[in-house]
Amino acid sequence: MRGFIEFVVRFKNYITLITLVVMSLSLMSIGNLSKLGGFRAVIVGSIGWIQSVFSWIPNPVALKAENTALRELNLQLAVEAARSRQSMLENSTLRSMLKLPALTEHRLIAADVIGKTTTQQRNYATINKGQADGVREGMSVISDAGLVGIVIGTSEHFAVLQLLINRDTRVSAKVQRTRVDGIIQWEGENILVLKNVPRTLDVREGDRILTSNYSPRYPANLVIGTVRQATDEANTLFRRIVVDPAVNFSTLEQVFVVDAKPDPERSSLERIIDEQVPNRSTP
Repeated sequence: MRGFIEFVVRFKNYITLITLVVMSLSLMSIGNLSKLGGFRAVIVGSIGWIQSVFSWIPNPVALKAENTALRELNLQLAVEAARSRQSMLENSTLRSMLKLPALTEHRLIAADVIGKTTTQQRNYATINKGQADGVREGMSVISDAGLVGIVIGTSEHFAVLQLLINRDTRVSAKVQRTRVDGIIQWEGENILVLKNVPRTLDVREGDRILTSNYSPRYPANLVIGTVRQATDEANTLFRRIVVDPAVNFSTLEQVFVVDAKPDPERSSLERIIDEQVPNRSTP
C-alpha cells in the first residue's frame, strides 16, 4: 500500500493529465460538444478540490531530498564553525607572538611544530624549519609564553627540539625578584624543579623564574615558569622549589627559534674543562 501511495504521489501530475485526456476524448466521441465547456469546468474544479484535500499527504521523495540537503548544509555549517574557532585561536596566538621580536635583540625564526615524540622521559618536537632557514644546532626555542627547549638536530628543511620537559635538559636559571640562582630540571609530568638553592635564600610561591646570564646555551631573561611550592628539604641544606612551566607543551603549535649562537671561545674553554672534570655539566 505504501509503495502504491508513493507511486501515485510521485507521478500524480502525469496520472491527472492522462485521466483528463481520456475523459476529454471520451466526451468528444459522444459528439455533444455544446456540453463540453460546462463539464470541463466542473471537472477542473473537482480535480482542484481533490488535490487540496490530499495535499496533507507527504511526498517521500521530496522529503528525502530535503533531508539530504539539510544534512549537507548542517555539515558545512559545522565545518565553517570549527574553522572560525580555529582561526580565532590562531590569531590570538599569533598576536602574542608578534610582540616577541620587540623583547629580544636576536633575530627570531618562526616555525610550526609538526611532530612530537615521547620516549619514556625524553620529549622531543619537530619543526618545519631547518638549515635552509638559518636554524642550527644549539639554538634556543621559545614561544609567546616562554622557553620551549633547544635545537639538537637539523636537516635542510626540518629541525628536532629537545624540550624543556626532558630529563636530559639542564637550564641555568634565576628568580626574577631576588636574583637567586639555581638549575632547572624536569621531574616528570608537568613539574620542573629549581635545584641548588640554599635554605637561607629568599624564594616564594608565585616568583617568576627566568634564564640566567650564566648559560652559554640559552639567552638571558627568557621566562621558564612560576614557583608553585617552596619548602625546605629534609636532612639537607637546600630548598625544594617546584616550578610550573610557562609553556603548555600539550598544545604547542607555533614557536620561534632564537638566532643566537654560543660564543665559540667560551664554548671551547668550557669543553676543555668538561673533559678535565668529568662530573661537571654545563646547563
